[in-house]
Amino acid sequence: MTVYEIEQKYRLKDLAAVRRGLRALGAKKIASGRETNEFFDRNGELRKRKIAMRLRRYDGQSTLTLKGPKLRSRFTKRVELEMPVEHSPLRSILLLSGFRPVMKYTKNRELYGLGKARVTIDRLRGFGCFLEIEGTVSVIARIASGLGLGDGDREPRSYLQMMFGWKH
Repeated sequence: MTVYEIEQKYRLKDLAAVRRGLRALGAKKIASGRETNEFFDRNGELRKRKIAMRLRRYDGQSTLTLKGPKLRSRFTKRVELEMPVEHSPLRSILLLSGFRPVMKYTKNRELYGLGKARVTIDRLRGFGCFLEIEGTVSVIARIASGLGLGDGDREPRSYLQMMFGWKH
């Protein structure tokens, strides 16, 4: 089964205004807290194929995600496969299979539900605040417009590109 993730990241200038806008649009806060993302590779095999494998800890849960290369789309689109895991055993499996952590970062995340869309506010030390909207192209455009965000606010780089210069 192929699953595509469509999302867009925006750099925020006024975090309080965006939070007010989310409330006005009817968004419901689902979770907030510290999130740790650790990326694994084996001898650069995944990176050469523009694939990222991430083990994430957030809100008391861990998730393994495999993200494929970016595809042509108005917003960021790629194949994404994700599953809940038990962190310590899965990390051990990866290490025993020859995968090594190659990048790691932590951010503060607020997660909101808004209809069928998922909206997050991320704060990364040294990089600022960002909003990500995940949904269909029309839903992303509608929410961004409702929050007063336009093309000039879009952040085309992934967090890996911003922090580590990773190309995908």
